[in-house]
Amino acid sequence: MTYLYAIFRHLFVYAALFILVIYFVEAQRPLLLDWFLPLPWIGYVALAVSAVIALQFGRSRLFWCCVMLAILLLIGHEKIDLSSEFSRRLPLIVLMILSYLSCVKDSGFSGHNVAITLVKLLVVTVLSWAALTYLPALVQNHLSPIYTFANRLDPALNAIYTPLEWLLVGLAMFTCLLRFIFVTDNNHAALLLGALLVAIMPAYSGFELHSVLTLVLATSFVYAMLKDSFNMAFKDELTGVPSRRALMQYVNTLGRKYVVVMADIDHFKKFNDTYGHDVGDEVLKLVASRLNRIGGGGKAFRFGGEEFIMIFPRKTPQQALPFVEQIRQLIADYPIALREKPRPKKAPKRGTGKPNQGKTVKITASFGIAKRSSEFNQFSDIMKQADIALYAAKKAGRNCVQLAKQPE
Repeated sequence: MTYLYAIFRHLFVYAALFILVIYFVEAQRPLLLDWFLPLPWIGYVALAVSAVIALQFGRSRLFWCCVMLAILLLIGHEKIDLSSEFSRRLPLIVLMILSYLSCVKDSGFSGHNVAITLVKLLVVTVLSWAALTYLPALVQNHLSPIYTFANRLDPALNAIYTPLEWLLVGLAMFTCLLRFIFVTDNNHAALLLGALLVAIMPAYSGFELHSVLTLVLATSFVYAMLKDSFNMAFKDELTGVPSRRALMQYVNTLGRKYVVVMADIDHFKKFNDTYGHDVGDEVLKLVASRLNRIGGGGKAFRFGGEEFIMIFPRKTPQQALPFVEQIRQLIADYPIALREKPRPKKAPKRGTGKPNQGKTVKITASFGIAKRSSEFNQFSDIMKQADIALYAAKKAGRNCVQLAKQPE
């Protein structure tokens, strides 16, 4: 469910932006032309800013997208005198490049990697040009259903693209969408939006409208880079919960009344030494996923190692205790099936493979709860009190919750 939620959350943001852009381009075209006609440079400036940020954050794919869009915008300018055939095919070539970039990883900006990337982009360009030149004569008879379907929807669609070009557009969009589903993040969502907007550019021949679409794309690229970089800085990479840095920032937003809960996985070092770090990582993910379900307005953070911290704003220890107990029970009741041997690279044929299940183990966690008070009003002091309570929980036999001894 969390994975599906992430997909829909990203799609909602970028789909809303796409719909908003289409509305303004269709319904407010005269207004947009009045705004952008005196500003022919705004698209280039937006792309330049986005490209510089991409350089700083090491997002090579978005950088090359900015370069491709700048070329596309330049060709669309009325002062550039190039053959109509080249101008017509350029959006499709850029679309093929975008679909290619969505399928590869960021390669950085070393001289060697830049040279290799340029060669690959050149190969994609040549192949796209060859496909647009030689394939129409070979597959024309097989693509008549696409022509008929587009004509039924709107005869103007066949004026934008030929049936083969519609097929290539569909393949490029499907590739970007599939890649986004498999790797759901803001970068791939921005690449998908880029493919959509580049695909519709031939429907808007005005250079000013191309500037509008380019400005939107550049803005979405900047948003994607900043958002993903924020997640990298403030989310724990292994468990997906907010990190210690996010905790320190969150503490600054708290009022005078809150509860701090220290959580620690019982016998984690022994478990790690016995079953290996890979299994240990899975245990950390499991515990984090359970802590992330905390109710009562609590928020979980990974503090370091096998330690987690939960914060309950505007709660007393007695009010937070039932929610902590519920999470403790969820962790203790979850069985972990250990494999006797590594998963095979190839799945065995049906009926021939044997179950690769080893023994089942359970893990537990201990919790210490402390509150902010007049005596302990600094977060570091409250954490120490919660840590003392956690130590008391360990001494009491583990897999339990202990409240710090603090004045009422």
